[in-house]
Amino acid sequence: MESIYDEIKHFMEEYFPAYSQYGQVKETHHLMDKFYAPELSFPYDGVTSREQWYERCVNHPDVQDKLTVKHLYIDEKQKEVGALLRTQAIERTTNKVLLELDMNVLYNLKIVDDKDIKITTVRVFLESNPRKVNKLTQLYKIGM
Repeated sequence: MESIYDEIKHFMEEYFPAYSQYGQVKETHHLMDKFYAPELSFPYDGVTSREQWYERCVNHPDVQDKLTVKHLYIDEKQKEVGALLRTQAIERTTNKVLLELDMNVLYNLKIVDDKDIKITTVRVFLESNPRKVNKLTQLYKIGM
């Protein structure tokens, strides 16, 4: 079996800026179909489909989430990518950073013919600062 490490790395390097720019805007979130499988799930957050994820992403129109990669680790055999990310909640009207926190995210991938890569499952592990998590919940209207 030929290595597809570079293809996975390229896919993920495209994903993070695309999500930050297009994934949270109703008019452009469909561009994320390139990255997400229809059966996308976030098992720890109760999201069970790509469409449900899109609804959640556009539920905070005043705040934009910007992801910055600090480190990627790729396991092509298990079709998994781990990412240490910095996330910033940015007020859209002023570009003011309202919150910054670190998180680890585990992405499971579906790979067809070594070319068509899609994210199927996302598990997010947030920084364990209760004040930051509480503010994140308020800014993004999580659970409201």
